Amino acid sequence: MRLLLVLALVGCATVSAYQSYAKEGVLAGDEPFTQAQLADIANRKATCPFIGSIVNQGLLAVGQTADKPLAQVSGVVALGNTGAGSTLGYVLKLFATGNHARQLGASGRLDQPVPANWFSLDFPGSQGSHWGHSGILQGNPTQLNTGRWSQADFDRLTAKASGGVLTTKAVGEFIGENIARDPKSRTVTSGGLLSVLLPDSVKLLGSIGTAALNVFRSPASATPQAWRQVTIGITKLLGDDNLIGSAGEFGLLLAFLENSPNSKGGFSVAEVTSMFARHQLPAGWNAWKKSALSWVKYTSELTYHARHRYNQITNK
Repeated sequence: MRLLLVLALVGCATVSAYQSYAKEGVLAGDEPFTQAQLADIANRKATCPFIGSIVNQGLLAVGQTADKPLAQVSGVVALGNTGAGSTLGYVLKLFATGNHARQLGASGRLDQPVPANWFSLDFPGSQGSHWGHSGILQGNPTQLNTGRWSQADFDRLTAKASGGVLTTKAVGEFIGENIARDPKSRTVTSGGLLSVLLPDSVKLLGSIGTAALNVFRSPASATPQAWRQVTIGITKLLGDDNLIGSAGEFGLLLAFLENSPNSKGGFSVAEVTSMFARHQLPAGWNAWKKSALSWVKYTSELTYHARHRYNQITNK
């Protein structure tokens, strides 16, 4: 129920087409970034296989300073929509504007709003960082700069491959195992599902529903602040359940790789390795279609398989 409600709003946001968000602003303190600095940002901060790759490869405009880097929302949309008929950039925009709307402040926390049409590249410590994550690219999700590479956790994922490919079921089971092995993770168990459906629905429709309706009725005239309010609310609800949050994150990866020539009977371990371990997009990535609807499909399928595996492990 929670997943269906969130995906329905995501669909509205995509159909309403985030095409008029805001023009890029000029950031005070911009500095040229060296390749070493971009690689460091990809390793310690931008702990997402797609964002980390495009930062490391210099494909995404990065502004401000190396200790508090920001990136352009319009840039990530353009890259996600590269390839004829691609719409995945709008989903990336949802995550960027919703989960990464705060940058490093004087307090040492992510508590300062980012300028319109920019998002923070500090992923650990952000709203989008959660317990029960894979452990592959980051450590403590509540602390800044905890990105790092974990070969052991990546091996847990690739051990589920067969014939050099990972299936949706395999990735979903990996997610369920991650949630089960982390005592700090939060997810709705089968037995407790009914007790949270109504409160979730009321929360969704009450806290952000009115704002969402206003934005979706007239997307072209909605202010950047209105978009930000809605996307923060949607992504927070998505991330409140760590299992669904993880499914949404891996759903992006699978939707990105879906139409790769190497995605035959599953998703190429070689291409997954390239993005996770080396921060390099696969060759030819800009030619194939990447669909927002595929993200919805894979997020739903991953949630199903992850929930099943989690229930098997925990006997719930």
